[in-house]
Amino acid sequence: MVPPPSGYNLPVQPTMKAARLHGPRDVRIETVPVPQPQAGEILVRVRAVTICPSDWRMYIDGHAGGVVPPGPIIQGHEFAGDVVKAHPSANLPAVGTRVAVEPSWACGRCDMCLTGRGNICRHVRFPSFPPVDGALAEFITCPAEAACPLPDTMTYEEGALTEPLGVALHAVRLAGIRASDEVCILGAGVIGISVQLLCLRIGCGAITLIEPVAERRPLPTQLGASRVAASAEEILIPSRANGAGQRFEADVVMECSGDNAALDQAVRLARPGGKVVVVGIPRDERITFDMSIARRHELTVLFSRRSHNTLPEAVRLLSSREIDFRPLPLQHFSLDQTAQALELTGRPGAVLRAVVHP
Repeated sequence: MVPPPSGYNLPVQPTMKAARLHGPRDVRIETVPVPQPQAGEILVRVRAVTICPSDWRMYIDGHAGGVVPPGPIIQGHEFAGDVVKAHPSANLPAVGTRVAVEPSWACGRCDMCLTGRGNICRHVRFPSFPPVDGALAEFITCPAEAACPLPDTMTYEEGALTEPLGVALHAVRLAGIRASDEVCILGAGVIGISVQLLCLRIGCGAITLIEPVAERRPLPTQLGASRVAASAEEILIPSRANGAGQRFEADVVMECSGDNAALDQAVRLARPGGKVVVVGIPRDERITFDMSIARRHELTVLFSRRSHNTLPEAVRLLSSREIDFRPLPLQHFSLDQTAQALELTGRPGAVLRAVVHP
C-alpha cells in the first residue's frame, strides 16, 4: 500500500463495531462511536489483535489485578493495523502506514519517566486496563510515538506479536543473560518461546524448558531447546559442579508461566548465586516461595514489568527473521467471535495465540 501524503486523512465512518466486556464472560459486539485522535495521536484501523492470557483473566474475573472497570470496556493490547487519521500535531507515522503499537503509554513527566524507566511510569495508560479501551474494535487511537512502521516482510499478526516479544526482550536484558549461562525457562507460551529464541540468539548452549501442557512440549524442542520437561521434579540430572545425583541447577531461571507455584519452583531450580527473573503474572495477588533456599543460595530475584523501549528492536528482529515467529501455532477469529477467542485462550493447548481480525 502506497501511503498518502503525510497529514492526509482517509475517510472514516462515524461508528464502529467493538467487543465490549460488560462483566465476567459477558462480551457483547456493539456499535460505538469511532474515537477521534487528540493532540499527538493517530487513529489506527485494527487488522490483528492477539489475545494475551491477561485478557482472558479479565474476561473470567471481571477485573484486572483487582481494578474493576467503571463500565463496559474494550479489551486487547497486542495489536497492529493501518494509520487512517492523524491529529495535525502528529506528523509521523504517515497516514496509510502499516504499524505495530507499543501499548504501554508513559506520561513522560513523572520521576520514573525522567530517569528512563517509562515501563514503570506512575501515570501509565495501558489499553485494555481500566479505564482505557483496547483494540478489540475496528479502530483505536494511540500516541503517534507509540507506533512503529511495519516492513512489507511482516504480517499484521507478527506486528501484534511484537508486544510479547518486547516483554521477553526487556526480561532477557534485565537478566543480563550471557552465552555461557545455563538457562531454565518455565512456560512454553509465546513469551517463554520468545525468551528461548532470544537466548539461542545470544548463543546459550544449554536451555531447558519446563511445560506441563503436553501439546506445547514439541515446539520448543523443534526450535532448539536442549531439554523440555513436564515438571521441575522431572529434571534430576547431574550438576555440572558436583557430579551425579544433584538436582538440576541453572544460572538464570526465567519464570514465564504466571502459574502461582512457579516462583517457588524457580527458586529451587536456580544454582547458588544465580538469578530468578519473574516475567509471568500470577492470577493471585499473593504467592509464596521457599525463603530459606533463596537466602541460603543468595539468589537475585528480579521482577520484570512489561516491555521497555523494545518495539523497534522487536520489529527489526522479526522482519529480518533473526527471530522467526512463523512456526508459532495461531488460530484466527473474526471480531464477532471474540468470546470464542477468549475461551480458547483459557484452554492451554498447542495453539499459542488466538488472533482476532476486526
